[in-house]
Amino acid sequence: MTLARSAAAAAALTTALSAFQPALAQETGATLGILVPLTGELGEFGQIVADAVQLGVDEINAAGGTKCGPLRTVVADTGGSAEQAIREANKMIDTEGAVAILGPASGEMVALVDLAKRKKTVMMSPYAGTITLNEIGGDYVYRTVSSDLGDGAASGLWLSEKGYKSVAFLIQNEESTISPAQVARDALADAGIELTDMIVYNPGQPSYQAELISVLAHNPDAIYLAGGQESGVTVMKEAAAGGFEGEWLLTADLAVPEVFEAVDPRILNGRAYVELAEADSTLPEFKAFAALTQEKTGKAPGPFAANSYDMAMLSAIGLEAAEACTGEALNAVIRDISEGGEKVTTFAEAKAALAEGKDIDYEGASGPLTLDESGTPAGAYMVKKAVDGAWADEKFYPASAFE
Repeated sequence: MTLARSAAAAAALTTALSAFQPALAQETGATLGILVPLTGELGEFGQIVADAVQLGVDEINAAGGTKCGPLRTVVADTGGSAEQAIREANKMIDTEGAVAILGPASGEMVALVDLAKRKKTVMMSPYAGTITLNEIGGDYVYRTVSSDLGDGAASGLWLSEKGYKSVAFLIQNEESTISPAQVARDALADAGIELTDMIVYNPGQPSYQAELISVLAHNPDAIYLAGGQESGVTVMKEAAAGGFEGEWLLTADLAVPEVFEAVDPRILNGRAYVELAEADSTLPEFKAFAALTQEKTGKAPGPFAANSYDMAMLSAIGLEAAEACTGEALNAVIRDISEGGEKVTTFAEAKAALAEGKDIDYEGASGPLTLDESGTPAGAYMVKKAVDGAWADEKFYPASAFE
């Protein structure tokens, strides 16, 4: 074969392969990994996340799927362990070909940053507020929830507005609870509210009576409890047994119905509040998502469900806009599809607009998703009140409240 004929044959083969790749993608689709804590303290949240992502994937496939083909999901449990998250993420990428992995919690996300960049796979979380990601996120590493610093600002604002004269802080010894507590503490100082105690405790103890001695002696108007489910339940029971009759502000880990099964509702009803990042329920995008969730599951959306649904949407819209069906190509466009273009609120709208060559701005069930340098959107927050053995909306703080 002559050199010219070899070159022509190579060119023909390249053309054939180029034509074949989209067809192959259409046949095989793209894989999203759902990597969540299904067991352990965050198990209830992990299941909410997994279900909401799957709900989004089902909607995407019902709208014809992406140009890469239909989306498929693979699910794995981290057990709340960073080491297990790394093992499962490697399997998802190497064995399943995942282009994005959705759902790791704070410690797991931090542990996965190097893997995400090394294997060019997008990692995204709906609840990893850790401030560590403020510094190392933003390239292959994204979240659909704001930083923990925003949680601290929302808690501080709520405590200041309630008119308490004195507040005690009980903080589980973890970065994700200590950092927002420091922000909330500064807000109390600015408001002239007495901080009677700021006690950092280690989780996993059978009792926290030693930590409660000073708190109960000062008899504060309220206790700000930033802890996990296991420690938080024990602290509240022991404080009640010790005679505490004030109010509580709890952090997001305790914003689950199971708290009312573990703690006598009389300790909570009318006296306990919980603060968490949450979408604006008055937005039409959230209302549509809530209606869809009710229709498909028979339940209202749980905490972080809207943020989780939006992870699936960002992934699918990104694949639709990307030049290839890879994590690297998805990473290159994920900011472009969430700011600066024509507003779209569903995958079908985004798909149609992209087909017309338009720039788009996806605004989802959790609100606008413009990502800052660290891959983080601005946050909105809800304070809920314990009413008749359930959490009921009490006060919503839009992102603009913290500008």
